[in-house]
Amino acid sequence: MHGLKQILQQFGDVKINAPLSSLTTFKIGGLADFILEVTETKKLVAGLNFLNQEGIEYFILGGGSNVLLPDEGLHKVVIRIRTNKIFIDGEMVEAEAGALFGSVITTAIQHNLRGLEWAAGLPGTVGGAARGNAGAMGGDMARVLEKVTVWRDGEERDLSPDECAYGYRESIFKTNQDVVLRAKFRLAPGDKKKSLQMMQDIVRKRNGHYPPFPSGGSFFKNVVLEKWPASIEGLPSDFVEQGRVPAGWLCEQSGLKSFVVGGAMVSKEHGNFLINYKNASQADVLAVVDTVKERVYNKFKVELEEEVYIVRS
Repeated sequence: MHGLKQILQQFGDVKINAPLSSLTTFKIGGLADFILEVTETKKLVAGLNFLNQEGIEYFILGGGSNVLLPDEGLHKVVIRIRTNKIFIDGEMVEAEAGALFGSVITTAIQHNLRGLEWAAGLPGTVGGAARGNAGAMGGDMARVLEKVTVWRDGEERDLSPDECAYGYRESIFKTNQDVVLRAKFRLAPGDKKKSLQMMQDIVRKRNGHYPPFPSGGSFFKNVVLEKWPASIEGLPSDFVEQGRVPAGWLCEQSGLKSFVVGGAMVSKEHGNFLINYKNASQADVLAVVDTVKERVYNKFKVELEEEVYIVRS
């Protein structure tokens, strides 16, 4: 173990048998055999090449805002990507995978560029946002990306949004082993004051709607109307206009607000937030997930899909 630690130290800071719970917004997770924190893309690539060549298992962790880790921990090298450089070139903004998405938005607005205001208040990193096609308020990553640079089988590759196979909270990265290294955004000339006002309005809408407890954010994907099994005539008009039925509404209509298992609960503020309100375990959260999916299906004949990435031991 100590021999591997010495090698890993070439690529970044290393911790042995370290807790994962503090590295995620859910505050859940056991110990990792190794946590490797990397702050340079060049060293990240070198580290990935080494682990790949040696057949050593690893797990990529960015901001930890959309993931539920196992209570038993991870017996592998957890790579925490902390690369955070942001570059401006005209109307293009390029950011490394570990850059906080909020920092990218702020930098863009400071340079009078618009197009990312929809993401105001979203947690997480650029890499995670690119992987999950993060979106809110009618916007998403796929609409503003110029390219995504990834590590794939020992090589760096540039992928267009089409090559990323983006869909609603989906991408090719959820089904392959690519590691996002950086992303380039194509924005448009804007007005700093208008963009800041728009961001403030969005953040104001969010305030009070989200619980003050650890969580993974929106847990389930909203249901696209194409998958709605019944007539849409009984749905609220704004759902029809948006083309999706909010998962939170389905949970609330199924009487699930404040449903509790152990230390996990369906938030009373928002039906699509599962919260760690009292030292919850992954097992607690998964028990809540099973009940939520069952009750929603029984009432609406809809099978909810998780948006949060569930990592099992």
